[in-house]
Amino acid sequence: MNTQKRVPLALRLLAELVVIVAGVLIALWVDNLNTERLERQQEETYLLGVLEDLRSDSLALAERRRTAQRGLHAADRLLMFRQDPELVAPADSLASWLVHAAFVDNFVVQDHTYREILGAGGLSLIRDPSVRRGISSYYRSIESAEFFTDWYKNEEEDYWDLLGRRLDPEDFAVATGAVSEMSRLNPDAVAGLLRTDDEVANAILMNRHWTQLRLEITDRRLEANGSLRETLGLYLSTTGKLRLAPGADT
Repeated sequence: MNTQKRVPLALRLLAELVVIVAGVLIALWVDNLNTERLERQQEETYLLGVLEDLRSDSLALAERRRTAQRGLHAADRLLMFRQDPELVAPADSLASWLVHAAFVDNFVVQDHTYREILGAGGLSLIRDPSVRRGISSYYRSIESAEFFTDWYKNEEEDYWDLLGRRLDPEDFAVATGAVSEMSRLNPDAVAGLLRTDDEVANAILMNRHWTQLRLEITDRRLEANGSLRETLGLYLSTTGKLRLAPGADT
């Protein structure tokens, strides 16, 4: 009698244990699924944020490229006056060339999402190692490529200090935009300065050198930007769980 009663009890206890273990395992499985879902959502948020930052960078870099090309054109036109005494130009053209020959933009990389990822230790949430490396490499290269910006700004300041000493005050005021009446600039005096002053010519050449370097680096950054956007777009479109935001491009 006692044995017959103990067997069903043992079975009941075993059944209860199985139910408890199964419940724990199911709870852990559900928790893991939920954690994975949240991680995938966070990965999507991070990558779409990086894509948005890259699009902003692309527009800014394209504008920087146009600025650099304009600076090269301006420097070349100014130097032509030194080489050809027969050349003439309207006062407004000379003033514009003087400004653009030493113009430096204030490009700042849009790395808000990348800094957020690093700050949260979320880089590991990006599952594809090549995507992680691509993002890190892009932002490290952007930072290292900007090392010359302060130097360039110093060259620009030296350029304007030199023009301030060499140009007539009224011509300098027109060239710097302090006076908007271009007719007040004496083009013959400016052309004469360009043709006779070696320091001014050297300052223009130095600015041209830095502008050319900036253009070459900008071209490389644009290429890297486009490549990374393409990589992220492909990754997002092939995971099957992530979707591009409206208007997102590759």
